[in-house]
Amino acid sequence: MNRESTLYKVVVLGVVSAVCGVLLSWINGITAPIIKAAAEAKEKANLEMIYPGAEFTAVETYDDPSGKITGVYTAEGKGMVYKAHVIGYSSNGIDFLVAINDDGTFGGFQVLSQSETNGFGSRCFEEDHMNKIRAMSVGDDVPLLSGATITSTALKGGIEAAEALFAGE
Repeated sequence: MNRESTLYKVVVLGVVSAVCGVLLSWINGITAPIIKAAAEAKEKANLEMIYPGAEFTAVETYDDPSGKITGVYTAEGKGMVYKAHVIGYSSNGIDFLVAINDDGTFGGFQVLSQSETNGFGSRCFEEDHMNKIRAMSVGDDVPLLSGATITSTALKGGIEAAEALFAGE
């Protein structure tokens, strides 16, 4: 076969691509469990911020028509933890955990990630405002901040989605 022919180049490219595909698949098989274990450890650490020492069980099926709840966990003898993703002013969104105790009071509120505007939306993540949320019970009005309407409305939507799941709606 002539090394300058198109057929030769196609065959060589095909063989190189096949070898690379096999190698990538093999490496993925090795690293996938490690990546999964690291993600589970990070999730457990996040849940521990809400209910330290609790035994958590992931709820596999839940009906969230809002699409804002990305995970639900039971904390044995304490309550439920809801992981939410909402879109505020930044299109990157806000990820947070909100815990609702078995008695309907809030057990915690923890922001996992956010990239809202400093001085405006970011005020929603200052301890003073987050403590107001932590002091709530199911059915209370979620506090909104003037000047951070988009961010605080997004948080309100995620919290209300968690409350609806807690109430079984």
